[in-house]
Amino acid sequence: MFTQSKLVKAIISPFMLWVAIIAVGSYFMFSFDAKILKEPASPGLMGTATRYYNALKLSYIKKGIDLAGGTYLVLGVELDKAVENRLNIESRSLDQLFKTKELKVLPLSKNVKDGVLTIVFETEEGAKACYNMLAEAKAASLQSKLVDNEIQANLTSELEHRLRAGAVEQAVNVLGNRLDSTGVAGMVVTQHGDHQVVVQMPGVSDPERIKSLISRAAHLEFKIVEKAAGSRDALLEEYDGELPSDKVIVPGKSEMDENGIEEAGRYYLVSAFADMTGDRIVDSYVSRDEFGKPVVNFKLDGVGSREFGELTSNNEKRQLGIIMDDVMVSAPSINTPITGGSGIITGGFTQKEALDLSIVLKSGSLVAPLKFEQESRVGASLGQDSIYKGLMSCLIAMILLFLFSFLYYKIPGLLAVLALLLNFFLVMLFLSYFHGTLSLSGIAGMVLSVGMAIDASILIYEHIKEQLSLGSTLRKAVNDGFSGALAVILDSNITTFLTGMVLFYWGGPAVRNFATTLMLGIVATLLSGILFLKAMFQFLFDVFEVKSMKF
Repeated sequence: MFTQSKLVKAIISPFMLWVAIIAVGSYFMFSFDAKILKEPASPGLMGTATRYYNALKLSYIKKGIDLAGGTYLVLGVELDKAVENRLNIESRSLDQLFKTKELKVLPLSKNVKDGVLTIVFETEEGAKACYNMLAEAKAASLQSKLVDNEIQANLTSELEHRLRAGAVEQAVNVLGNRLDSTGVAGMVVTQHGDHQVVVQMPGVSDPERIKSLISRAAHLEFKIVEKAAGSRDALLEEYDGELPSDKVIVPGKSEMDENGIEEAGRYYLVSAFADMTGDRIVDSYVSRDEFGKPVVNFKLDGVGSREFGELTSNNEKRQLGIIMDDVMVSAPSINTPITGGSGIITGGFTQKEALDLSIVLKSGSLVAPLKFEQESRVGASLGQDSIYKGLMSCLIAMILLFLFSFLYYKIPGLLAVLALLLNFFLVMLFLSYFHGTLSLSGIAGMVLSVGMAIDASILIYEHIKEQLSLGSTLRKAVNDGFSGALAVILDSNITTFLTGMVLFYWGGPAVRNFATTLMLGIVATLLSGILFLKAMFQFLFDVFEVKSMKF
């Protein structure tokens, strides 16, 4: 008879806490597609059930590319270019040092090639004076040597190693920010090896715009325009066809005429070294000018605002070249100094071009350019086939475990299977909570973790059988069985968890997804295989007063 005292025991039982967790977790994890629910269903109960099954979807869990279909990219980070860019920055810093220290003999030229910054002087005495100045300044980032009338400088080995490692990490962060801004869900950007970045774009069948965003270095420079002309040759005439090393010619952005025909832009003569870069940009957005055309607004931080104010104050009535990835997108005249820490980039943009430019400015520039090394596409039909096979493998594994457990352990085996179902549920709940991505390798990790989870129940049950054979009561045997097996269960699962951590740290995207579900499965095993399983036994003892059970 189910008395009031039993009802109280049932309500305060730890098992009811698990029931509440399952109920709340199900509400959080599952949702229904309203559009599918509104569609007419086939007649009968089966038709209604099928409609609800089709409408059921997992909230917050994103499908990996092998399940949803899409595009898989492998990009190589050009690490040598990162070193070259840093040397160019150091070269500009040396200009400021020469000005501050009032170097009497200025260098004839500077150039960066093969990871070496070469500074050429007219005489050996001038080179030696500069070399001594660098030694006194103790430039921590450069190591230099004197060769005749040249100074050859390169980055210190420690800085170069840090720069190369940081370039790949920075590429992952920048690309992640860019792709997040597109509004397309489920994109994954991860590092692979020491110089590659993998980009997975589930559900993206036409990735050209995304690839354009990825490939842009977004290296923004501000340079004062020295001269402009309609052709490159017109600018080269003044220098007898050969530019000095401290000057470059930058092409202007091509524009469309009234008939929609593309017209070549102008060419601009500017310094080889930027007066200011876009590294100080903290925000960027698209608006429209007085003619209704899209423009890109940018905002600088405190240091950038001061530098931009000084640049525009010292060059009134001249053109300020705004150069993006070696193309002059705009060259407005500086009518008055700009001291507000913000500016506008105009360039005859379309709305899409302005939005993409805003995204790359806000996400930051890449330290090193990227090159596409591999591209593969997965069809949605293949993804559906993968889901079907993955779910079938899980189902078959659960059926086999159920048969083994029930035939060998009877009712306790059925309880172990319920713990396995909770294990599977908890893994999906964890993925939902962390907004994780599930791929085919992740399903493999879940199947493996479920298969391993039964080991915990077997260890516990074998300890219980030993205690029962020694004459212990069922309740005492169960308590001793759980406590006796706990150390072995923790030992085996912790070592597997550490293996999963190693796989996650060193592996590629597929291996990481496998490692993620494997580690989540281990956590779920400890929760369901120990706490939940013991709660079910206590519920049977306290509420149904079970005195004996066949193992």
